[in-house]
Amino acid sequence: MKSKSPKRSTSEQKLVGNVYDIFVKWIFGQIVVFVDFLLFYANPKFIDAIDLTKIQPAPTHYIGKVGDERIVDLVFQCPLKNGNGNVMAVIIFEHQSGSLKKIPPKLHKYVSAIWDAEIKEGKKVLSAPYFIVLRTAKKPHRGAYPTIADWLPKGPDGKPLGKLVVIEYDVVDLPTWDFRKLVGGPVLRLALGMLHKMTGGREDEFPEALLPLREIADEEQRVELTKELLQFVDKAFTAHNRRLDEAKVSEALNPIFQDKGKTMIKGLLETKFDEWKAEGKAEGKAEGKAEMILAFLQTKFRRVPIGIEKAIRQMTDPIALDSLAVHVLRSDSLGEFEKALGKRPHRSTG
Repeated sequence: MKSKSPKRSTSEQKLVGNVYDIFVKWIFGQIVVFVDFLLFYANPKFIDAIDLTKIQPAPTHYIGKVGDERIVDLVFQCPLKNGNGNVMAVIIFEHQSGSLKKIPPKLHKYVSAIWDAEIKEGKKVLSAPYFIVLRTAKKPHRGAYPTIADWLPKGPDGKPLGKLVVIEYDVVDLPTWDFRKLVGGPVLRLALGMLHKMTGGREDEFPEALLPLREIADEEQRVELTKELLQFVDKAFTAHNRRLDEAKVSEALNPIFQDKGKTMIKGLLETKFDEWKAEGKAEGKAEGKAEMILAFLQTKFRRVPIGIEKAIRQMTDPIALDSLAVHVLRSDSLGEFEKALGKRPHRSTG
């Protein structure tokens, strides 16, 4: 059951959105999952032109300087089969966007940054862009996709003035999918199902969203993937003042893990955000945000050094923690995050 969420500050809204951004980057950032997504949801003409076996993550450090907006979407370099260049494939994640109006300016910014970097690197053949928008709005988009012309002045004939370069893009609308009609490998279908669950799916859909787990033969992989998926869902629910029902989760997992289900989820769904949600308790908010930052770090870098953990837990300023949460997203390494935190390297916990 959903409950109305209290009005949140701008910084808290950004923190909520980051839960989904981190999830998408974590799951679709894996090349196998990304390729699987392209195979089943991308334009067939694009798929026919590229060599799927040679796809690699593309660097994005050249987009934006320190302190400026940096690319937060997924970018992959896709070599062409004919060897004559690359296609730069970008997944743009739009969480519950009311429209696609802001997409065209973003695409022009991305293309400009990518080409500018390639020109500086001395490349004579620039990468061809391919954009696919993964959208989780409550209703699917209707009609033609917006273009940059929608932002520009029009002449007497109603057509935009000037000479335009229109960047085309594809859109994948998550709410139009039925769990039984999802295609692709089990991890991809799990990711799409959990994303739908996190962004407002019905309670009774939860067990069905987990069914692809049964297709993963490696038990250790199945357990670890389940834990990480549920942790993401729990964080998303908590951010929206909702909770995962442990009994419902246990019921959903029992057919998949049999007698190991209860043991596996023990303590997994214990949220640490009670004080954070309590109105007027600044220390509680700071503690909740600190726990969320630590969870983000664990998800992104797989480990949290002892010194970093202690430093974050000692912080009591909610605004400073909001800023630190953004640095988790922007940092490409633990060392880069440590600089933002203002600490020297520390001994790892593992």
